[in-house]
Amino acid sequence: MKYYFLFFLLTNFCSVENSFSAIANNQNFNQAFTGQLNHKVDLTFSLKYTNGRITGFYYYDKIGTEIKLIGELINGNAVIYELDYQNKKVAKITGKLSQNSFVGKWQSLSNKKSYILQLKPTSYIIPVLPKNMVGIYNSDDTQCKLSIDITKIKNEYLYNFNSKSRKFEGKVTFSRSLEEHLVYINFIGIKWAEDHGDVTNEANTNRPNGDLPAVVQGLLDDGEIIIQNYGNAMNHYLKIGECDLKYIDLKKSIKKITNN
Repeated sequence: MKYYFLFFLLTNFCSVENSFSAIANNQNFNQAFTGQLNHKVDLTFSLKYTNGRITGFYYYDKIGTEIKLIGELINGNAVIYELDYQNKKVAKITGKLSQNSFVGKWQSLSNKKSYILQLKPTSYIIPVLPKNMVGIYNSDDTQCKLSIDITKIKNEYLYNFNSKSRKFEGKVTFSRSLEEHLVYINFIGIKWAEDHGDVTNEANTNRPNGDLPAVVQGLLDDGEIIIQNYGNAMNHYLKIGECDLKYIDLKKSIKKITNN
């Protein structure tokens, strides 16, 4: 097992080195990049280059929804277009792509505003969103009767939360961990029942109700969402008070067709 793991690490390292070399020599590659827009907005790119053509996507790290890209690369100079949900060009990305970086600019095609874009290749593989995420997710546990209905309008995900005592609706965002290769889903607007944080910190013991977090996060997999509902004695919180479960397991039961 030890030798297999070592072989896997060496193989992955060689693959990454070959990919970086391909970028430098304008050869075909499939590579992830991380960086910033306007020196302050974190984002992640996935670019595939084949015979002069670039395809792929990028996402803002705080939102996590994929934005489609197409373009071309000639002698290290990239011209890439951002597409909306109707595959219409809405922004243009230009710059110089080398083995170690991409330096260029992002420009809106409507108002012509432009921002500096700086990216660097990363050895991590980007965890992708499930293809069929839209639908109704239910908990079948008798201690936790609730459902979350996820829909998609244009390129934005929305939710409706229903339990015995509460209803919420709002936006959905995603957090992607490149290191863990996991995707987390965030339901914006669902207020926690309790949050005392680190109980050794006296300032946390009597936190006002208005200061409670209003985002519930769950681990997202294909057809399943798992929410850690409460913490431990040293870090006490309760997200969904209607459920006396540490982990809430929601499974998709109905597929829906929406305007994508």
